[in-house]
Amino acid sequence: MKKLIPNLSVICLVTISFLFPPPLAEAGSITLLAPSAVLLDGRTQQIIYARAPHTKRAPASTTKLLTVMVALDHLSLDKIVQIPGGLEHIQPSKIGLHRGERFYVRDLVKAALIKSANDAAEALAILTAGSRPAFAQMMNRKVKSIGANSSHFVNPNGLPASAQYSTAYDLARIMMAASKYPFIVNTLKIRSAVIYSRGGRRIPLNNCNKMLWRTGGVIGKTGWTRTARHCFAGRVQSRGRVIFVGLMGSQRRQYLWSDLRRIESVSTGKMPKLIVSAPAMPNRKETLKIQKALHRAGYFKGNPTGFYGKRTKAAVRNFQKSKGLSATGWVGPETLKKLKAYL
Repeated sequence: MKKLIPNLSVICLVTISFLFPPPLAEAGSITLLAPSAVLLDGRTQQIIYARAPHTKRAPASTTKLLTVMVALDHLSLDKIVQIPGGLEHIQPSKIGLHRGERFYVRDLVKAALIKSANDAAEALAILTAGSRPAFAQMMNRKVKSIGANSSHFVNPNGLPASAQYSTAYDLARIMMAASKYPFIVNTLKIRSAVIYSRGGRRIPLNNCNKMLWRTGGVIGKTGWTRTARHCFAGRVQSRGRVIFVGLMGSQRRQYLWSDLRRIESVSTGKMPKLIVSAPAMPNRKETLKIQKALHRAGYFKGNPTGFYGKRTKAAVRNFQKSKGLSATGWVGPETLKKLKAYL
């Protein structure tokens, strides 16, 4: 039995190496947490980072960027429109639109992009095309025209639908196209606003993009449903450099902010090497193995959880420092070699 123990260690090491490829951080670049992610250089449109870029996922409320583009292709911002019926039962988030209320188109756009109001997006669709199906056809024509060829839309708000999907690459393309609409760009920069119906109803709007409270260099549209998890289609701009971003499937909202902070730091420094395939995050089983090894080494305190969060990253960093490795917090090939003795 004693002879089997080293062999089991090797098996564990090899298994983790295959399931948990070396992170880019150890390769001198960046690692993002989103399971599907794309960064496009704003000048060359070249992919500078990609993980599962063409995997089809639910886009949630990032859909509203496309909705607003299609609406503004046909409606004047200063047009006063009357709200159609049938919007009262749309799921939140919403601003409580009622049949017969009148609004400027610009204010419905603000509601859709800042508050992510589903009823405002639906109203824009019906006012533009007369019906949801007709508007969906317009959305699909538009998305193909901007080079987002792996997407399909059936509703204007991003609420769950089996035939509605996009990809991280397509979200970056959609944001790139949206950046050509000055009103969309300016609206995405707004932290909070108040709009009014023509009858005087006051409606406060608060932006879900918490990066606006950081530097203001990151604009975009967030999204979340249970199916889609957390998504983001946006633009990161700093010192004249522009990066278009598509993030999909993040398990937690703070993972989006963490990824965007990393992207923002990249945009102010040296552009990373062209990455056509980035490693996946470890799953729960893989993380448990890493945590148990760190626990045996004396760096992970408490019970292993299977969640690769701050506590695990801190333990990995401390372990790496003790072994003379770059303290990235990510377990790559060099770290795995050192962990071998504890597996």
